[in-house]
Amino acid sequence: MASIKETLKNLPELPGVYIMRDSEGKVIYVGKAKILKNRVKSYFQHREDRDSKTAMLVSAVESLEYIVTHTEEEALILENTLIKRHKPKYNILLKDDKTYPHVRLTIQEDFPRVEITRRVEKDGAKYFGTFVKMSAVKDSIEVLRRLFPIRTCKRTISPDKKQKPCLYYHIGLCSAPCAGYISREEYADLVKNAAAFLDGRHEDVIEKLENEMNMLSEQMKFEKAAVVRDRIRSINALYKKQAVYSTKMDERDVIALCSDNWHYAASILAVRGGRLIGKRSYVLEGMGAAEPGEVIESFIIQYYEANPEIPKEIALQVEPESMEALTQLLTRKRGSKVTLIVPQRGKKAELIDMAEQNAKEELELYKRNVLATQMRSIETLKKLQEALMLKKTPMIIEAYDISNTGSTEIVSSMVVFREGQPDPGSYRRFRMKAITEQNDYGSMQETLLRRFNRYLSGSKDEAFGRLPDLILVDGGAQHVNAAKEVLQDLELDVPIWGMAKDDRHRSHRLVNGSTGIQLSGDSDILRFISAVQNEAHRYALQYNKNLRKKRMIKSELDNIKGIGPTRKKSLLKAFGSVKKLKEASVEEIAKVDGISLKLAESIKSQLK
Repeated sequence: MASIKETLKNLPELPGVYIMRDSEGKVIYVGKAKILKNRVKSYFQHREDRDSKTAMLVSAVESLEYIVTHTEEEALILENTLIKRHKPKYNILLKDDKTYPHVRLTIQEDFPRVEITRRVEKDGAKYFGTFVKMSAVKDSIEVLRRLFPIRTCKRTISPDKKQKPCLYYHIGLCSAPCAGYISREEYADLVKNAAAFLDGRHEDVIEKLENEMNMLSEQMKFEKAAVVRDRIRSINALYKKQAVYSTKMDERDVIALCSDNWHYAASILAVRGGRLIGKRSYVLEGMGAAEPGEVIESFIIQYYEANPEIPKEIALQVEPESMEALTQLLTRKRGSKVTLIVPQRGKKAELIDMAEQNAKEELELYKRNVLATQMRSIETLKKLQEALMLKKTPMIIEAYDISNTGSTEIVSSMVVFREGQPDPGSYRRFRMKAITEQNDYGSMQETLLRRFNRYLSGSKDEAFGRLPDLILVDGGAQHVNAAKEVLQDLELDVPIWGMAKDDRHRSHRLVNGSTGIQLSGDSDILRFISAVQNEAHRYALQYNKNLRKKRMIKSELDNIKGIGPTRKKSLLKAFGSVKKLKEASVEEIAKVDGISLKLAESIKSQLK
């Protein structure tokens, strides 16, 4: 691989994405640039002007690469894809919004239903959200169904087969299309009004309902007209509670940021029909010292990738780095024109101030919660120090566990807890080289020998480049004694304790080979040690399972005559797993590219 100096010399004056890696080859930052040459070189020039975090990033960079794109818009998309894939340490990263609840309206069905979902898919349904709290989405659906009684069940509805209506019909929360109590046209009107209501277009809904009520009155259908009248009253009552920010039927999101020395918070206010209908706030853990234009751009791309609803207009606190490219990207995703503005005065600027205040509140709340958690963790560590009579508070703890499948997939885990909290970036795992038979003591010794030899050799890997304050191993006195032998041979002085379990495989004692302490006397220490032990076990077992899965796939498919790497890849891509392949018919297997009917029969026969 070319050195950083060589790469900087050859940077093109084209748009693209640049990727920075550390000494272990791990991606630590991904950025995009309109002109790669200018942007990337700026990191390595004017060192006295760098902020502390940029200096920290550059000092960790060991290699640099780039990918040229045709346009700045392509660079934006590629940057977001690589950030999601690699989760770089120094990038702003918005947690996947698909984990938050949405309202799903299955408009692709003849009689659509409404439901709560945490997955947004391209399935023809219409999605509304995102909702931060599950209680909020449940309340919205309850209000919606009282106004527009849409079904929530998954019954198959057929005009030829009437069904008995359920309880929801009798309490007014469903119009019972399954029983034929409402026509397809009437139900479709309910769904249209429900969608408009969820979109925040309340005035449109009221206008439609008023027309419907007048028509029913003219037809002398007074009972139905009264039902519609009550719906109008309920919507008006809800509508009055919402603040008015425009007499026009405006549809916009308002986005603002707030930052401290390390983190950013972002807040989005949703205005629909000229009224403020909702707020969402996020904390962005990452480069708080990054420029606001870079942060707001990265946030917008990640947020609207997960959020299915893009409004006509988005008002921003600061101008994104690539305003034009971002506008084109959002316009294409929405399917109609999206306008980005940076208001300086008037009602829109007032909304920016409100969004900024909400972002500030979110950041303060986050800091208070993090600080409280840190304080509790430190107190637990101090109690642990006292209980184990350690020389200093164990701020960095390494825990080890062994996992094996008999004499195969013999692996171990090293998990790290920093200031009482897991530090996944420092986790490491080992596959045994010297130990070839099941031997937990020998496996533990090999693991520690390899880990601490890395330390003694001056490893640049952050996880190996310093000594922990405490080592915890899964097991009893013999495991501890085996571990102590390694450290004594290496002349390293680090306290080692074993995490012993009771008959029900629960943490209950800490032992150091000569003495032990019961954990039942302090619930905080017990909870902490249990968390450490469970995490070490989980990480080792996960590695073991992954290796076992690879071995099973390899042994079953690689032994089949006529299956080479290309066909193997095609089969696994088509069926997802060997198990699914076994369940498939000969005809289904033969549909895969490169697989004839004769070969499919052979595969099916050999897999049996």
